[in-house]
Amino acid sequence: MISNNLSALLANNPNGGGFASSGVAGLGGTNRNKSMNNEQIEKTAKDFESLFVSQMLEQMFGDSVGSELFGDEETSEVYKGMMMEEYGKQIANSGGIGIADYVKRELLRLQEI
Repeated sequence: MISNNLSALLANNPNGGGFASSGVAGLGGTNRNKSMNNEQIEKTAKDFESLFVSQMLEQMFGDSVGSELFGDEETSEVYKGMMMEEYGKQIANSGGIGIADYVKRELLRLQEI
């Protein structure tokens, strides 16, 4: 159940085609001739964790990070989003919260099926 949800989430990444275009969309599906090497799996897992952490931070901070830090109202959401994205990358690259390890295991398992 979780791995099916994970596959769907990775294949339908809302931030462009990053996960789907890297070959993850075919894992566990009908297109089994595409496989990812360990480097691609590691990058995909870290990217996913980074995305997850930035979304979590954005929800956690909410409106508590004032717009005075980011300029006017028009630019504050853009800059706030960029800041949360960078926070997510830094946290994921510093060892993360354990999501990347799980994603990596699941991607390896899906390739074996």
